[in-house]
Amino acid sequence: MEHSQPDITARISERQMRLWNALHSTERSLHASEHARSSPYRFLTLSRDEGSLGDEIAAELSRLLGWHSFDKEIVNYIAENNHVREELVRQLDERSQGLVHETILRLLRMPENTPFGSVEYHASLIKTLAALATRGDAILVGRGANFALRWSSQGLHVRIAGSVEVRLQRVSVSWQTPPEKARPCLMAIDADRRSFIRHHFSQDFDDLRYYDLVFNTDHLSVEQVLNSIISVVIPQMPLIETKAS
Repeated sequence: MEHSQPDITARISERQMRLWNALHSTERSLHASEHARSSPYRFLTLSRDEGSLGDEIAAELSRLLGWHSFDKEIVNYIAENNHVREELVRQLDERSQGLVHETILRLLRMPENTPFGSVEYHASLIKTLAALATRGDAILVGRGANFALRWSSQGLHVRIAGSVEVRLQRVSVSWQTPPEKARPCLMAIDADRRSFIRHHFSQDFDDLRYYDLVFNTDHLSVEQVLNSIISVVIPQMPLIETKAS
C-alpha cells in the first residue's frame, strides 16, 4: 500500500515529538533505576532479519529496561534533520560531544569504510547513532548501529535471526499474504538490509564478529531471548516468566 509523502512526514514528526517527551519521562527512567547502575552497558544495538521477532524483542526490551528504542524511521529522521541532530548533540556535555565527533572522524578517516552514495547522509547517520549511544539508555534497531559503534565498550550488539522458511511463515501471517507471494518481498527486504550495510559501512551484515549475542528464533521464544539479553545487560534484574508452550 502506498502512502503520500505528507502522511509519512507527519507520522514521523509526530513520533519524534513523542520520542523527545519520552527522553525526559520520569516514569520510564525509574522503571529500571534500581538495577541500571550495575549494568556495564549504556546502549544496545539490535540487528534483525525480517520475521525473526526482532521488532517484538526490541519493543519488550524497551519496556522492561526502561530504555528508549530508536528504530529506522526515527534514526533516519534525526540523521536527515540538521536542527534535531544538532540539538541532540548540544544536550550532551563537552566530553560526550567530543566522543561523538571523535567517532565520526575515526570512521570517515578509514579507507575501508568510505561510504557509497551520499557522504552527507553517512556522516549524519554516524553522528546520530554516536549521539544516541553516548546519551545512553538506548536501544538502536538496525541502521548498521553495531558497525558504527563497534569502538565502544559500553555497547552490547545483538543479532536476531531465523531460517527463511520459519520467517516466511511468520510474515505470511502478519502480511496476510500467501507464502508464495510473500517470499519475493521477504528476499527483497533481506537484500536491501545487506546492501545498506555494504554501501554505508563496507561490511558484511552476516559477519558474526560484529555481534556479541546471536539468537535463532526458530525455536526460541521472545521471553527466552529477552531473559538471555537482560541477564547480560543487567544481571541483577529479575527475569520474566516464560510462557508455557
